[in-house]
Amino acid sequence: MAALSVIVPSYNGAHKLPQLLEALVSQQSECDFELIVVVDGSTDCSEEVLIAWQSRFQALRIISQANGGRAQARNAGAAAAVGELLLFFDDDMRPRPGLLAAHQQRHKHWPQPSILIGQALEDYERLQTDLQRYRAYLSRHWAKPYEGLGEQPLPPGQVFLTAAHCSLPKQLFEQLQGFDEALTDAEDFDFAIRAAEAQVPMYFDTNLVAWHDDFITARSYVRRLREYKRAHEDLQMRKPELYARYTQYNYRALDPLRQSIYWLLACWPWLWLLDYANVFRYLPKRVRYRIYDLILTANGVYFPAD
Repeated sequence: MAALSVIVPSYNGAHKLPQLLEALVSQQSECDFELIVVVDGSTDCSEEVLIAWQSRFQALRIISQANGGRAQARNAGAAAAVGELLLFFDDDMRPRPGLLAAHQQRHKHWPQPSILIGQALEDYERLQTDLQRYRAYLSRHWAKPYEGLGEQPLPPGQVFLTAAHCSLPKQLFEQLQGFDEALTDAEDFDFAIRAAEAQVPMYFDTNLVAWHDDFITARSYVRRLREYKRAHEDLQMRKPELYARYTQYNYRALDPLRQSIYWLLACWPWLWLLDYANVFRYLPKRVRYRIYDLILTANGVYFPAD
């Protein structure tokens, strides 16, 4: 029986899965694990790609189902898992060497069942545009305050969860009743606050890194920001009492000056400019990154006109 179950939900990920599989197959000699890929109603050749890999990946299991969303797919993978420890990745991740064994090792030393969150970072060597490098900078800048704090649980009022890279005991996952399948997004934050309410320790270790092959454009990134905002607004309506205590995703009100700036920047020509004729790339990094931040926030968060 595998000690660790790696669970990957995938929707139309045929072009992404080989990168993930290549990164995982090389770690088979480091620890005993099974890999469960849940093909969530894909209409591409994902299942055929996975079947072709089974000759190299003895512990690869494939679950095919009608499209139910990431929460439902992760729950299905967890239900089928035989490992005592669950490790979740998304299908656009590339775990670095030794990462699976490191997750196992960390859980062995904790006196009570806990959740471990790793980093999902963009790989500078694979990025092609200045906007993608800006996104990689954001990921690292956001995590900087947590460097060296991997042995300390997250403060209760500041919990978060990256379902694209996290691990926890299967028994704990079942006690928390898995991800909420009624949610189409922000299901990881919902899981985090439910864990915090149950006083489950949550750790974020910046030394645990999986590469995130998310090659954004301005338009795709804005689309993602809008989806995430709508998801949090929906979750806040469902659980207002929790959002009163966990305020890290509450959107702040704008002062008149900033509101005017965002209003001027919230239109598609700015996104077109970033994607196809980015004249800002000639400016100093600090200046152009600030411009990117204003344009993307204006279109993705404060004035998301569809």
